[in-house]
Amino acid sequence: MALPRGFLTFFMFGTALACLSPAFAAGCDETGATRVEIARVTDDLDVILKDERSVRLAGVKAFPAGGAPGKADAKPADAKLLAQVKEALAAGPVSLRPLSPIADRWGRVAGDLFVGGKHLQSTLAKTGLMVARPDDLHGACWEAVKAAEAEARRANAGVWATAAAILPASDGPKLSESDGLFVLAAGEVRHVSRGKDAKARSFIDFGARGANALYVSIDAKALTRMEKLGFNLDQLSGHKILVRGVVLNGRAPHMVIDDLDAIEFWD
Repeated sequence: MALPRGFLTFFMFGTALACLSPAFAAGCDETGATRVEIARVTDDLDVILKDERSVRLAGVKAFPAGGAPGKADAKPADAKLLAQVKEALAAGPVSLRPLSPIADRWGRVAGDLFVGGKHLQSTLAKTGLMVARPDDLHGACWEAVKAAEAEARRANAGVWATAAAILPASDGPKLSESDGLFVLAAGEVRHVSRGKDAKARSFIDFGARGANALYVSIDAKALTRMEKLGFNLDQLSGHKILVRGVVLNGRAPHMVIDDLDAIEFWD
């Protein structure tokens, strides 16, 4: 499956960091952030501060160069990406705006990091080294992350340079190998079904009934919220769409989606 855009030269990280457009910066600045000192960056791209806090880059997801995330042959992060994150943070100064005071099960605080006043996650998304992750905490820089990813996609930069980054939604066995992992998947919608009452789930199917293909589940409250933002479940049938989220195994691989940004047309 070919990506629907022509190939352009890959953006160098330093250039992207220096040249974020004003549109990227709109609403995404250091307001509420405090200066921090970096101790190290782990192979999983967690940023360890000198005060011993661990920071997770919110709103973005890296795709390993070797193997699928979480598999025995996978690298925790692409070596180029890891090196560039370390280089950027070493250049400093660095500031942090936590998005929640509550740490996750691994003791990490999710937050926005800024290097020299520029948003690190947006920079990484613009180079195609990370993708936007809608099922994460959203802060003031979420729109900037999406805009940065859009630039990377137009340039076929980083992960967008190869169709391998996007799994076929009709290939259930392949998707089942990514159980519990965040993926991008695309395919033609074969069928949609709307929940019959206020508590029922709605579904988007990428295969015929009973087929081993991806399906998307949306609960009633999430669907109501998404439709208020312009989402139209009924118009998806027959169209090719891209979905992103964590794959879960069951009768067939599926995603539970509750954010409008997790679904887009891919015709």
